[in-house]
Amino acid sequence: MQRAIVELRYGPEGGTKKVLSPGETLRVGRKAKAQWIVSDKHMSGVHFEVAYDGAKVLVRDLSKGTGTLVGGQKIAAAEELVHGGWIRAGETDFMVYLEAATPPDEDEMDVLLAAEPDELEPLEAQWVEENRARLLGDKRRRAARAAEALSLLRAVEGPLYVVLDAARTDRILTVVRESVDRYRSLYEGFDGEALEDVAPYLVEIDRSSSLLARLVEEGWGNRWGIFIVYPRSFKELRRHLRRFLMVADAETRKKYYFRFYDPVVLREFLPTCTPKQKAELFGEIRAFLVEDPFGHVARFPAEVS
Repeated sequence: MQRAIVELRYGPEGGTKKVLSPGETLRVGRKAKAQWIVSDKHMSGVHFEVAYDGAKVLVRDLSKGTGTLVGGQKIAAAEELVHGGWIRAGETDFMVYLEAATPPDEDEMDVLLAAEPDELEPLEAQWVEENRARLLGDKRRRAARAAEALSLLRAVEGPLYVVLDAARTDRILTVVRESVDRYRSLYEGFDGEALEDVAPYLVEIDRSSSLLARLVEEGWGNRWGIFIVYPRSFKELRRHLRRFLMVADAETRKKYYFRFYDPVVLREFLPTCTPKQKAELFGEIRAFLVEDPFGHVARFPAEVS
């Protein structure tokens, strides 16, 4: 059953989502009569509503004079929203998505393996035929490693988070936005908006959603990000991780970006860092889980004193 997702895009509440199952309606505004109360003094008490019938999403303006914009145009009656549609109410922007609506792009190697010889250039067809057994073996091994990782991650006790590097591929933001899981850039303010396509994103994994499976099946082995076991809130973990986006050289004090959310960087850094560095990075984090060079799960637990 595909759900609809209404996401508040920017500001302190950016990344907050409300999820609609077929037949549900959501009223948004700044007063208690609304089902989703948003802190925006320019919005009406109940500003607009979104209705989802399982096939289409409709938005209706309920404001008193200020109006509701869909795709930049003020609406007069109910307006149908397409997947990825934009709503503006007061000074707040919302986006509407359908859950898991965009399938992954076809893998280039899968396309080559599925092609008939006469569909390829002669040298290309020869190379595919000579390497078919190896390529199919690599594909099976990648799938097996991903299945192994997914099983281990699903078995993790306690809240599970992931930090994703949107700079790796456009697909990451597509997958996250089409999920019910809460997410937010680790960047703030202007940087958070200007660099949203390449920023690191913290995501709180909702065990009822399909996001974890999609991230592992598509991204495992491709350095999409790192998984974190953390017992406290999304807000507290985000505040903690933001401390490490920039680090200073011990001698020159020159500052550098620290890409700790790259699994290769993290798994090489942790065994070499000092006890003080490790204690600072972990804080109350119980464990980091990342892909190792062979596609297995490498677990770095916090040291228990």
